[in-house]
Amino acid sequence: MASPLNPLTALAWLLAMVLSPEALAMQGQMAGRYGQAFLMPLIAALFIHGLNIAVGPWSRGSAREKATLAGFGALLKSFIALPAVAVSLATAVLVSSGFVFNEVFLYWFPNFGFAALMLVAVLVVNLAGPRCAATAQALLTTTALAGLAGLTLVGALGHQPEATVSTMSHPFDMRGIGLGIVVLLGYDLIRYWAADHDHRRTQPFMFIAVVSGVLIVWAWNSIVLAHVPHSRLADTSIPHVLAARAVMGQDGRIVMGIVVIAGSLAAVNLLFQAVVRMMAGLIKRGALPTVAGVSRSRPWLPLVVLGGITGLLMATGFAGSDWLDVTLRAGLILWLVGLGLDHLPPLLSGPERSLGGSARMAVHLALAVSMTALGIVLVVTDEAPDLLVRALLTLITIAAVLATVGMAATRRWAINRHRKASHPKEGVLQ
Repeated sequence: MASPLNPLTALAWLLAMVLSPEALAMQGQMAGRYGQAFLMPLIAALFIHGLNIAVGPWSRGSAREKATLAGFGALLKSFIALPAVAVSLATAVLVSSGFVFNEVFLYWFPNFGFAALMLVAVLVVNLAGPRCAATAQALLTTTALAGLAGLTLVGALGHQPEATVSTMSHPFDMRGIGLGIVVLLGYDLIRYWAADHDHRRTQPFMFIAVVSGVLIVWAWNSIVLAHVPHSRLADTSIPHVLAARAVMGQDGRIVMGIVVIAGSLAAVNLLFQAVVRMMAGLIKRGALPTVAGVSRSRPWLPLVVLGGITGLLMATGFAGSDWLDVTLRAGLILWLVGLGLDHLPPLLSGPERSLGGSARMAVHLALAVSMTALGIVLVVTDEAPDLLVRALLTLITIAAVLATVGMAATRRWAINRHRKASHPKEGVLQ
């Protein structure tokens, strides 16, 4: 039997994305764009994610996940979004953490050297086994959350400049909802590390994670708006660092440096673990051929690939480049669209013959349309839509090739295994 889910461990995994430096930057820019009205897209995102948790694939039996179009949604997330986000986010946040460590703690230490050490540390922790990775995740997430909570409390109790009283900077628009939804992504990764449990038992943890994420974003952004002018928030890539300095001065920079480093490691650890467990799950279900070094207990192959690509991107100077940022945004958009496509199979399988079946089908339809539409809105309103479209097409092409190769290899592997099972003594008789 599967061991019971630990609530604290579950939250340590599920809140890592919200506490990552990229998410903190996105939250601060959203606050600078909308002022206190940033709460509106956040509430809309909470509503949409809440509905998704209530009727998503984890609320259905495993047989329904085998519908044809469910595979397309899974393809977007498994072969495109998750690896793309893992590699691009790891490269961005680890190098950012290296600069933070260099500027805040040890100015003489090479920033890329520290980023490389962090990458090696994540790989070592993951290679040590799932239990070691879970312990590290709990420590890292707790550290980042404690630091951010401390800054929030000091900012709430301290003096707030009158010059930064919050007003609405930009009119509320659909892009705000899309940004709010993307900021809260990550709760669905529980399906990978809690694969041995009934998915319906994981729903409360996802609800708690999303609500906790909204509270964290609301509390911290309220402090950010009270101490930093809107124009600076909207135009900078480090609104969280500016806010920390405004709240506590040099001490605030140190605390935020700890938050950035711990949050970076937690997010990278989460995504690497998710990719490993996703691949192990696909092999277990027969969707991929068995490959040495991909099991959850011995995941050296996917970890080496992820770490190698991340290290290569850092070494070749892609960190901070437009292409890396665009790839990250493309991966997050495909992740969002993949969540929407998860709701197509029940729509195509016919109406549910049960009480409330029609209402449930309406929710599936609304989520499929809204998440796909918000993904399109994020593309159209992006600061570099042409680059983003090219990145999306590139990722989809790579995924299609990988999926084709994987399916062909799986089919050949299944045929060979069937032949061996049908003629176990053929070589001896001949």
